[in-house]
Amino acid sequence: MDANWYEKWFGNEYLSVYAHRDEEEAQQLVQLILTYISLDKNSKIIDLCCGQGRHAYLFAREGFNVYGFDLSRKLLQVAKYKNEINKNTFFIQADMRFLPVTHSFDLLLNLFTSFGYFQTDQENKDVFYQFHQALKSGGYFVFDYFNSSYIVNHLERFQKEQIGDLIVEQERYIEGSRVEKIIKLKRHGKQSIFYESVKLYTPDQIFNMMEETSLDVSYIFGDYEGSPLTKDSERIIIIGNRE
Repeated sequence: MDANWYEKWFGNEYLSVYAHRDEEEAQQLVQLILTYISLDKNSKIIDLCCGQGRHAYLFAREGFNVYGFDLSRKLLQVAKYKNEINKNTFFIQADMRFLPVTHSFDLLLNLFTSFGYFQTDQENKDVFYQFHQALKSGGYFVFDYFNSSYIVNHLERFQKEQIGDLIVEQERYIEGSRVEKIIKLKRHGKQSIFYESVKLYTPDQIFNMMEETSLDVSYIFGDYEGSPLTKDSERIIIIGNRE
């Protein structure tokens, strides 16, 4: 498995496979966040690993100043195009381990399992240090990640679908403490292969890393409706603040 898979996967092929992300789901999460976090309209939000800008768009529409950071130049181009009508959105290419900001933001978002990409625990924990570094004192963060116990118990081993003229085959398996995915894309007789590899952190491991990086946990949910976290929850959503 390619340790730097995230540098290659989040481009045109990714957009083809995930062209129809659920906008209703994004709206539901934004509403949950705004129910538990009160922000002034001039607040600055950082959407870390913003992707196509689905959530950035919704927060900008509420009147906030949103800065989307992502490593993928292609996804940032799409985000800029989709957010052209919002003059209060800004998109910047950056590695989530090395953010060029210091204590500047009122809220940091890290959504839709944009965590656990790196090979070592220290590298992954460094992302939480970046949360702390980017936020103002008392600033909020929202962390949305898959629930590892749900993944282990409900892993869909193989999936095949056709999207237009594109045939997509996805094979998933667990190796050690990571969930691995092989994505085969076939179009007009040509095949390309991409990978995903994400560390399976338990909720307790996440809480410990947050505590070690001076992040306080205030609320914990198991889905975008705000249900309590259980071992059968699909997500773990944490709302907290920087000490």
